[in-house]
Amino acid sequence: MCRSSSRERREQNMPDLTTTKKLFFVNKRTWILILGIILFMPPLSFLFQITQDSSFCGSWCPRMFFTWRNGITGGAFLMGMARSFMGVALVMGVLVSTFFLGRIWCSHLCPVGGASELGSRLVPQKIKIRLDAIPASPVRYGYLTAYLLLPALGLGSLCCSYCNFATVPRMFGAAFSQADMAFFFRSAGVINLGLLVGLGFMAKGGRGYCNLLCPVGALDSLINRLGDKYGRRFRVIPDRCNGCGLCRGACPVWAIDVGAKARINQFSCLPCGSCLKACPQQAIRYGLKKEIGADRVQDAPPYSLIHPDGKDFAV
Repeated sequence: MCRSSSRERREQNMPDLTTTKKLFFVNKRTWILILGIILFMPPLSFLFQITQDSSFCGSWCPRMFFTWRNGITGGAFLMGMARSFMGVALVMGVLVSTFFLGRIWCSHLCPVGGASELGSRLVPQKIKIRLDAIPASPVRYGYLTAYLLLPALGLGSLCCSYCNFATVPRMFGAAFSQADMAFFFRSAGVINLGLLVGLGFMAKGGRGYCNLLCPVGALDSLINRLGDKYGRRFRVIPDRCNGCGLCRGACPVWAIDVGAKARINQFSCLPCGSCLKACPQQAIRYGLKKEIGADRVQDAPPYSLIHPDGKDFAV
């Protein structure tokens, strides 16, 4: 009885943060994505001008500095971090913000994921590829493992050969640079463009590459889960959820399981707010776990397989 009364009081006192008008970063997300592209992508690339770089390939590289190559010395590893000092600062800033606020960089500011998603919005829904039958976590962390182990074992590197942070800027710069245009006539360029088109532009939600093959995104998702107890996340209020599944259909990274109630997988969730907009029950909100009540929040299992026909189960 006391527990029930406590829950009722908490429900009555819970701030209504379920409308998009009260969440600026959800309501204006498209414009924020465009801003991220303007800041990082050719022909303007405003932020790169600070360090006289022209792209992420240089001091802004967010991928190479945390890979350990076979035979490298500790000093050489630290020198690599020093050369990519802006990339180190960027990734550290991303991870810290994710711990407390959720994956805001990935969902709002990343120009690579933003370009992929915005491009996907231009493709008719009926010809898009559904990727939600793929268990994202095993693929994501399997790729991250290969990304880290291959150079450490001297078996090659995925860092520059298959890099979304190089491919998308070159796509924007192809109209202005012969070197960028020539990249797409080489085998590596064709493969990278194919991955971008298949997992990005042609994918439902436009975030397949982000969810499966981005090593920065994989690290970010781990921090998102580790900070779940302490940071703000999108969460389902079970008392309001009727299990309709509309939130799952709206999620671009297939991060929601729906059984009797919806459950959000914090390993995959981007705080884009698509689920919030889709929910007719106002059963999803952005906030701290303690604001809702830790005993009420239900999280999806980290490895989930969601079938397009609506069935779902943990693996």
